[in-house]
Formats: sequence, structure tokens, C-alpha cells
Amino acid sequence: MATYYGEAGAGSFYSDDGNESYDQHAAADHADDADAAAGTRKIWHDYLAQFDIASAILTVTTSGASAQRHAFLIGFDHVRGDPSATEGLLAMMDGLLERGGEQPVHHFHLARTDLAPASPQASDLSGRFDWAISIRMKRGSEVIRALFFRCEDAGRFSDRDALSLQLIAPILAESATRVSQLARQSRHSAMLEAMFDRVSMSMALLSADGQPLFMNSAAGALVGQRRWLIRAADGAIVAANPAQAKGLRDAIRRAATAQFPVEEAFRLDCRDGDWRLAYVLSAKSRSGGAMARCAMLIIMGPGKGDAPSSLLEALGLLPSEQRFLGHFLKSSSLGNAAEGCGLSEETARTYLKRVRAKLGVHRQMELAGLISGLVLPLRAADSASIRDGRDG
Repeated sequence: MATYYGEAGAGSFYSDDGNESYDQHAAADHADDADAAAGTRKIWHDYLAQFDIASAILTVTTSGASAQRHAFLIGFDHVRGDPSATEGLLAMMDGLLERGGEQPVHHFHLARTDLAPASPQASDLSGRFDWAISIRMKRGSEVIRALFFRCEDAGRFSDRDALSLQLIAPILAESATRVSQLARQSRHSAMLEAMFDRVSMSMALLSADGQPLFMNSAAGALVGQRRWLIRAADGAIVAANPAQAKGLRDAIRRAATAQFPVEEAFRLDCRDGDWRLAYVLSAKSRSGGAMARCAMLIIMGPGKGDAPSSLLEALGLLPSEQRFLGHFLKSSSLGNAAEGCGLSEETARTYLKRVRAKLGVHRQMELAGLISGLVLPLRAADSASIRDGRDG
């Protein structure tokens, strides 16, 4: 079922099964969306065949501030994937429906002149179809309009056919709209994944027992490395370091089941001494309910120990404080940092207090997370629990 939508009354239509608007470059199709649309299309094509209907066009127009018109094509396989031909078909439909006016049912005996103004592809339909019937009805705030086509040897649509199609049209509209919604949700998920990948954050949504509900490709790659996170035998996402596995697992369970937002931070270590900063946060969809709760796990990028001076200046750090911060994040102790930048340990401790006060962080892990990812710590409240086993 090809799906097209646009602002009500607009001249151009948009694909709702994985493509951008027709005046832009097409995006990649999603295989699952295509399978769902193809399955729905086949069901309805086979069902309508009992009425000798070879093809159909259906539009659902919503009213209100966010008015849109969604159009669905069944049986027009020769124009599938061809935006100009599809727009021609929809323009032809608009012309025919104007002739039907506001009548709930209108019969057409098609001639080439009916179709020629739309497009060469649409005019070719004069050799395919001879009879058509339009159905118009309201369903709440929606207006459903459908156009069904059959060939000459099938004969004119009878009154009984018209009555049956009036009963079928709302079901067809509901089915097609749901396919449209699923495709849009899938596309939004892909956009969200691309956004997180763009900023180099690994993000996963997990159930209370650690089962992945969604993972962007960056998180999938991180799990594939098996250095900080691994997939357990039951499929759950757990810490690769056995000493940190229980703490992370418990945090995920708390975040996914808490009545109020929970946020915890962890330092994940691997055998070669490298580490990542992980945040576990409560997540809940806008629909609410226990079934809509999960835990969001965000893994910050590799620690860099430095940051653009323009950023640090914008955060209020003086050049001397910026130099100290760079040494501190790369050093194993405050004393080593003091020695590296030519300060006494007491002066270095004063610098550290000033830097933490200006950046609003209290522990070394928070400070490293802020600088390494150039992202402010995700804190739901001042009382958020920070677990790293170290206090800078």
C-alpha cells in the first residue's frame, strides 16, 4: 500500500513509507516498513478482487490546525516508486471527485478525456479501466473519499456493490492509516538513532531485566567490542567487568521501575585500563503506564582530557585554570597535575576547587564526563546518585 500525505489542499504529496517529500532526495526505505505495507496491500487487493476491483485510491483528510490529507494507492504497481506518476494519479482523482461533488456515491464511465489532463501515466488508465465509483463519508473529524476502478467486462457497479464499499471504506481507511503511523514511527526512530550517532553517543533503551528495547548503531558497535558492555546469555545488556555487573544491573532495574525519575552514573572499566562514563536514567513514554517505562543507558565517548579553549572560556574558566584542568584530567593524582603545570599541591587544590565551583561538578568522574563529551552532566536533581568508587 503506497502511502502519500501532505498538507490538506497542498499541490504536492509526500510518501509515508520511507521517502522524503518528492521535491527532495528520497531516503532509504526501511525493510520492515516495506514488508508491512506490502502485506497490507496484498490483503486489501485480494479482498477487493471479489468485487472485480483492480485498483483503488483512498484519501483521508483531517481537519483542525494540523490538517493533513493522506492518500493510499492499491493496485497501481506500475507507478509505485514514481513520484510524478503518482502525483498525476492523485490529480486525476481530484478531478473525478470534483465531478462527484458532495454525493456519498457517484458512478463514472471513464473516457480518455477524463484521464488525459493528469499525466501520460494516468491517461494510460483509459485502456485499463472503464468503470469507477466514488465513495464519500465522514468519520469523526476525518473525511474519507475513495475511488474504485474496474474493467469493462466487469460491468457497472451495482447498488449492492456501492453499499458494500460504503461499509468497507472506513475499515480500509483505518488499516491504511495504521500502516502510515507505523512507517512514520519507524522513520522517527531512525532519525533519533542518526541524531545520537551524529553526536557520538551510544544510547539504548532497556527493560527492567536489561533486555534491549532499542539500541542505536553506536551502542550496538560498543556491545560488539565486548570491552565495556556485553550481551549476556539471556540477551540482557550487562557490564563487561564482572565487578561492575551487579551495580549496573541493579541501576537499570531501579530506573525502569521507579515511580519517580532516577538517575545514576557509573564508571565502566575494561581490562586494558580504558574506561567509559555511563548514565542510567528513568524513561517513560508520554502514554504513561507501567508498560511504558524503561531505563535509558547512555555511554559517553572516550575521555579526551582536553576541550576547545573557546568552550572552557564560555564556561567561565581563566586560561590558567584551563591549563591546570588539562593536566589534572590526564594525571593520576592531584600532585602529578600540580607538578605538570608548575604549581604547588596546595595551589593546585585551590585551582581544582575553583574549576569545580565554576562548572558545577563535585567529583572527578563528573568533571571528566563534562569535558570528554562536551555535554553537561545529565542530572535529574542535586541528589542524583553518583557511583564510581573514587572521589577526586
